[in-house]
Amino acid sequence: MENYNLIDTSGKGLFGEIFPHVENILHCGWYTHNLETNEMFWSKGTYVILGLEVNSLPAHLENLYKFINPEYREFVSSGISQSKHQKKSYQLEFSITDGQGLHKRLYIENYISPANTGEVFEYSGVIKDITESYYYKKALEQKITQLDKSNQNLQEFVYVASHDLQEPLRKISTFSERLNNKFSEQLGQEGAMYVKRIMSSKGNMKTLLEDLLSFSRLSFNDRKFEKVMLNDSIDEVLSDLEIKIEDAKATVTRDDCPTIEAFPSQIKQLFNNLIGNALKFKRHDAPLQIKIKCSEAKLADYPLLPLAKDMRYIALRIEDNGIGFEQEFSERIFMIFQRLNGKSEYAGSGVGLAICKKIADNHHGFIFAQGQLDRGATFTILLPEQQS
Repeated sequence: MENYNLIDTSGKGLFGEIFPHVENILHCGWYTHNLETNEMFWSKGTYVILGLEVNSLPAHLENLYKFINPEYREFVSSGISQSKHQKKSYQLEFSITDGQGLHKRLYIENYISPANTGEVFEYSGVIKDITESYYYKKALEQKITQLDKSNQNLQEFVYVASHDLQEPLRKISTFSERLNNKFSEQLGQEGAMYVKRIMSSKGNMKTLLEDLLSFSRLSFNDRKFEKVMLNDSIDEVLSDLEIKIEDAKATVTRDDCPTIEAFPSQIKQLFNNLIGNALKFKRHDAPLQIKIKCSEAKLADYPLLPLAKDMRYIALRIEDNGIGFEQEFSERIFMIFQRLNGKSEYAGSGVGLAICKKIADNHHGFIFAQGQLDRGATFTILLPEQQS
């Protein structure tokens, strides 16, 4: 029967001269196996991968198995047998100890050459040394595992610390109030001022701890995505903020929004934080206007974002005409504890927008901001309509 080997075993000709260099660059080799004659051919690259001198060992499956680590021999043998019987290609990854005693990770993939009768009489394949990428992947997986563990420990620490600090804070608040109520005359004007500062600091600390607790809870993703009607979420938030909206004399308008797969409580918190921010950072010289816009996100409009091409995204925009911010701070504002304004002017812990960023991440989405000082701000959130 005619032999269809793709390798010029004589090494003559242009292909025979170039191929060994290609093998060296790609850290691979080539092999063929004739099932009728049981003859095999190993290219120079295959010998190099096995840590052998070229042609120093007959090309044979049994000789290959000698280098395969014992725990993988049955796996490789079974894969090759199934390929022959099922007439399908195999892709196998396994470990060897080469002729020099070096441990290597190999990947082999074959191509079957059926005869006119449909019977398989020969297959050819590529053998590739993937040791470097394999151990890099293993090291990366180990680092990711360690990072996940560290993040989990940090999240648990923040949660426990924030929760445990609530009790002494309550005692500070209770005894400060008693001190002020029972001994206000003895304290005098200066003493009353000190108590007032204690109570103010207590309020700031309480807000900070509550925000830290909220932030830490967002990292425990043991829940499942649900169908969330964005219209209902927005209505609930507007109802909760009704008094603040009236006090700010603000006008809120919104588009009709679709239903998406999300965590209901987090979506509500996202709107609460962003609308609450708009109410907090309003200008004193103009009536506050808040616009909630919703549309389908077109991938072409966000070329710098790694949006999945096979997913449909919803773009939510919260626009206001408040005090705004300098655009150079558009990324900094999403970092935890970052504030652009003093506490004396605007209350808050600097955690609210960091929570929004975390919520967007939890939904495999994106959030970014555009602002102009004294002209207002726009927060854009891109969320997948369905979670893959």
